Amino acid sequence: MLPYNLHSHTFRCGHAEGTDEEYVLAAIKAGFKELGFTDHAMLPGTSQPGIRAEYFYLDNYVQSVLALKEKYKDQIKIYLGFEAEWARKFEGYYRELFSKYHFDFLIQGQHCYAEHGTMVWYGFMGPVKGCEAYANDLLEGMESGLFTYVAHPDIYVRWGGEWNQLSSDIAHRIAFASKRLGIPLEINCGYRSKVHEISDPECLIYPCNYFWEIVGQYGCDVVIGVDAHNPLDYSITDYAFYEAFAKKHNLHMLRERPSFKK
Repeated sequence: MLPYNLHSHTFRCGHAEGTDEEYVLAAIKAGFKELGFTDHAMLPGTSQPGIRAEYFYLDNYVQSVLALKEKYKDQIKIYLGFEAEWARKFEGYYRELFSKYHFDFLIQGQHCYAEHGTMVWYGFMGPVKGCEAYANDLLEGMESGLFTYVAHPDIYVRWGGEWNQLSSDIAHRIAFASKRLGIPLEINCGYRSKVHEISDPECLIYPCNYFWEIVGQYGCDVVIGVDAHNPLDYSITDYAFYEAFAKKHNLHMLRERPSFKK
């Protein structure tokens, strides 16, 4: 396993379990030296119950993580971050997180697009429009310089429903941008979890072999993200599988934490 994990959520998002301190203690027990909290970004003027906390939780989140950072500073390095979707309307807010709230980093997890005070899943747009919109927003966000790495870049394959020419073209676009901009891509552990041995169609589960075969051709930097939604995730994740997956696809794994962009 890598000595760091920069993808961990908290109960505030509405679909994760455990206290913030339980995540820290579990990460220490699992052997991590660095831990990044990246709950789904709390967005001003935007509500998405069950997916992300309301904006008024921001101060509570910041104070909790910073307190744990100080309390456990002799045992583990803790970083304050968000998993956030790129949308031009939130760019100023994201930059303010660094200057006003002392955020260390953001990771780009493009699940939804902003519309009328909420966030809407790309999949609702249909397989073609959803994948195209995802790719365009993802690439624009990568160009912004705000994000340390891209979380589960292959998530769009699920919305497309099959691997086809569009899926392949998007993979090439993402890999090319990653290499050109020096932004790592994440092999995400949260969805496949313990079912990687089951014969599920590759388009329904990530990491997607088809996608990462293409990434391996570009020499992009790659990280592994636990995507923890429960403190137990640090101990049950099959790290050997993901290390072997990276080796299989000739991926350049970052053994040390990637440099923060802010």
